[in-house]
Amino acid sequence: MIPHQLRTSITAAAAILLTAFSAGCSRQQSGERAPHAIGVGAIPGTPGYENIVRGIELAVERLNAAGPTRFAVRLPETGVTSPVRLAEQLRLDPTVIAVVGHPESGNTLETVPIYADAEHEGANGVVMVSQTASSPRLSGISPWFFRVAPSDADAAQHTAQWVLDTLHARRAAIIYRNDSYGRDWASTFADVFGKGGGSVVTRDPYLNGVTEWEAYASLVALRKPDVVLFPGDAEDALAFLRALRAHGVRVPFVGGDGTEGIARDTIAAGAYVSAFFRPDRVSSPEAMHFLAQYRQRFKQEPDGFAALSYDAAIVIGRTVAGGANTRPALRIAMERIGNGAPSVDGVVGRIAFEKDHDIKGRPVLITQLMRAPTTTATPAGTP
Repeated sequence: MIPHQLRTSITAAAAILLTAFSAGCSRQQSGERAPHAIGVGAIPGTPGYENIVRGIELAVERLNAAGPTRFAVRLPETGVTSPVRLAEQLRLDPTVIAVVGHPESGNTLETVPIYADAEHEGANGVVMVSQTASSPRLSGISPWFFRVAPSDADAAQHTAQWVLDTLHARRAAIIYRNDSYGRDWASTFADVFGKGGGSVVTRDPYLNGVTEWEAYASLVALRKPDVVLFPGDAEDALAFLRALRAHGVRVPFVGGDGTEGIARDTIAAGAYVSAFFRPDRVSSPEAMHFLAQYRQRFKQEPDGFAALSYDAAIVIGRTVAGGANTRPALRIAMERIGNGAPSVDGVVGRIAFEKDHDIKGRPVLITQLMRAPTTTATPAGTP
């Protein structure tokens, strides 16, 4: 006897397949070819979701304008809250040629086997291109996984070198979010900083929502660092900054790529953040088109979620339009980008992949938050 939950899953999958089959037959009869769907691999309501969708939608419009291959956006089904369930829905949908996402490293690590159809040795795998998942553990994790942002290892390494060379700091305090992102970032930074002649005077984890920032600020003040590193969230960074200022700590504060949102608060003036995208640091034709369309449509500046989601969708679409119009063909063709096949123009830069499917040469930007922002860039993967 089939359990009720399994019957429900089978019925849902059958409904998806039947709907897609019926739609395909209708289009074939009318001479119209069904569009390739690019799935949104992000949970509705999570940080950055709206801008992720915006970026993908603009990319699909750009691809369709170039023609003749047609594309569509496949949004998550209403009410989905589980990344695994979302991955199952997108992989089972035969109209989905590839997925943009997931943005979080944790959710990406959890869903890679689903998209890769590991249970059936990749028989129905689908390419996933993450816009911002940055855990080093994702490098080479699956032949179906690619990403368009540098790994935490690259970001932390270049931030450490920048702190040594530009700030001339030698005593660092690291307060990091206690998850894979924070731990990996802090570990790589400490290693590179130490080899460069610096010392880490304190290195402590924190938990979202249960942190006594006054205690952390008191500890940092006692250790007297000449720079504070914070691979964590924007809201936590602002709370920590307020506590540091209350304890008289005025040394440079450098936030990881998850802290860009601190720019909205005056308490962050003078702080630095590392990022993978800044609107004032791009100039390619693709970037100019994206910026113009985004500003006109949404009346605001795009963030990294939007820009990198656009890049992920663009590299998928251009590769499909070049002839890789099945899931297996797309995976093979993506591997060749930058490895025999030409790179693809994106918003943040040229898109090409390493052998482990990490992005080649994407810049890590260090920006000081002030009235007239100044930004320096170091290409990831270069000395």
